[in-house]
Amino acid sequence: MYNIKFVYLFSENVSPALFAKIIRPSVAGQWIMSVPDNSLRSLFTRYDLLHSITGANPYQSGRDTRKLIVQDLDMGRVVAIDESYRNWSSVTEIFYINADGRLQAASLDGLGWYPVSTIVDRYETMVRTYGSRPAPTVLPKQVVKSKAAQMPDEPTPGKDGKTYAAQLENMTKAERWQARKDLIAKGSNSLYPDAQIAAKRLAANNIAVEKAKLAENVYKTVNPLEATPGVPEGWKDISNDAGALKKYGLDKEVLFDHADTPDFLARVYQPDSAVFGSDMNPTIVFRGSRQPEFFPTKNMADWINNGAQGLGMESDYYKRAVRLGSRLAKSVSKIDIAGHSLGGGLASATSIASGQAGWTFNAAGLHSTTVEKYGGSLLGEADNIQAYRVEGELLTKIQEVNLAEDYKMLKGHIPTLIAKEEISAIMPNAAGVVHDLHGGTGGPLDRHGIGQAIDCIEQQKDEDISIIRSRA
Repeated sequence: MYNIKFVYLFSENVSPALFAKIIRPSVAGQWIMSVPDNSLRSLFTRYDLLHSITGANPYQSGRDTRKLIVQDLDMGRVVAIDESYRNWSSVTEIFYINADGRLQAASLDGLGWYPVSTIVDRYETMVRTYGSRPAPTVLPKQVVKSKAAQMPDEPTPGKDGKTYAAQLENMTKAERWQARKDLIAKGSNSLYPDAQIAAKRLAANNIAVEKAKLAENVYKTVNPLEATPGVPEGWKDISNDAGALKKYGLDKEVLFDHADTPDFLARVYQPDSAVFGSDMNPTIVFRGSRQPEFFPTKNMADWINNGAQGLGMESDYYKRAVRLGSRLAKSVSKIDIAGHSLGGGLASATSIASGQAGWTFNAAGLHSTTVEKYGGSLLGEADNIQAYRVEGELLTKIQEVNLAEDYKMLKGHIPTLIAKEEISAIMPNAAGVVHDLHGGTGGPLDRHGIGQAIDCIEQQKDEDISIIRSRA
């Protein structure tokens, strides 16, 4: 009936290949709570161990027994192994087997004190017991422009993945949007927790990737009095449409500081209802930091404003962003806010000053006094901002204190580590609900680019589509 088995890993022998199918305890715990009482016994390879290890009453059933199972899952004493043929995904699985046949954790997010190293040691014991190392795990395709994926899989995997990918290519954007909405509905109504979780993330990423594409497009603006070239499909630049801007209490002059070669810059984009229906809101997008050019000196205002605001000092960019937010607060029309890097920090300030929802990507931190300093009211909350960042990207590394990671990055050089942590301690973190994006390539500066954020979100979408389709 079920393709999931519960195993007491340190009391039973397990084929090494199955270690890559160990389900995250949060997913397995959510699933076990929905299993009928009379099915619990059939899920265990050794149900007697549940009683001897946890001290559970063998005649006890129902929610109390399931709570004991959840506790053992969280402590790593028992593991849930997915025996189906579903494609591997970092959403549901903890480990994968690398090219050398060794067990490796995909992500430690949400695992707390989970005994990862102890389970890796147990894997090595099972390799010796069974006499061989298993084949590497086939990982989902990583669509990253700067580098090819290490272990590519079929595009948009899942049931009949090639056919589905081909179907998507032949669809209009409106049809693709509707197809993903149908998948999200299917996953949300699934009996399987992994499909439900995948549907929730796919719904969020479906919106987020559109905001990220706008945050990429705003960098292409040359003349703020003309439409930005290369606007993503399904969107229109309305930054010079006086009638459209008036609905939000805006005029074009508040979107830039200089008509020729502007430093501070924002654009307003209108979604096409023929593509998105009513699912997407107009979005104001802030340009982030441009690469500084020293001969002649150029683009330095971006970096001066970035650093000054982070230290609680005067910043013209943030003053403008807060005043924009105050204007939006007086409008009854809904509008979203987005930005990358410095633009993400500006978007955060505008979101909190207006109460409107925000999306940021590898964003600069927001000082706690910035909004009120420039006369804004704290109408919004950080929980209304979705803060996406690529794992290992530069700005997050600089802003956040992370002793373990920084120690490794600096190769244990204590004086440099202390100096780095002191700088990070006085800099604000990016505001919002954090969404870590795995799959970036290159160094911290490479990972900071908005293109990598888009690619990582697309990779997550492929993974989630695979999970939902495999459960159909």
